Amino acid sequence: MYLKKAVFLILVGFYLINFSSCKSGADSPADAAALLTELKQWQIDEIVVNDAVTFKDGKLTKQSGGIDFERYMETVEVRKDGTFSGVFKGDAKPFILKWRQNDKNLTVGAADGAAKGGEWTIDPKDVSNEFFTMKTQSTAYDYPRMTRISLKFKAVK
Repeated sequence: MYLKKAVFLILVGFYLINFSSCKSGADSPADAAALLTELKQWQIDEIVVNDAVTFKDGKLTKQSGGIDFERYMETVEVRKDGTFSGVFKGDAKPFILKWRQNDKNLTVGAADGAAKGGEWTIDPKDVSNEFFTMKTQSTAYDYPRMTRISLKFKAVK
């Protein structure tokens, strides 16, 4: 009897530890912004185009008939002042964008705010202290077809 109770308590303990440490994402746009600005730098981990992985483990993979990205931001910084600074592979100078928080998510777009199209979205559920994912969709990459792109960045600690 005692053995059953002990095993049960151990299993409940493991369950609580595992699920409390595996939080699925931020609870709100404000929480997401706090997590993103807490770390100084994020590094590209994965690029997915139309549900196909085109970059993983530091390597580009060619997709037959798909869109290939030879130019991507290797590292990004999300600053508290609203600056989203990214360094493209092979460039030394950062590319500056602006991030904004709204009621549902965070958006990343042109620094001057003039361009409304081409914004990236960061949903709170896609942000943790280990990673974040930003997504967009556009016809600009393969007109007139819609292209869905997601960039996953991992924390640099």
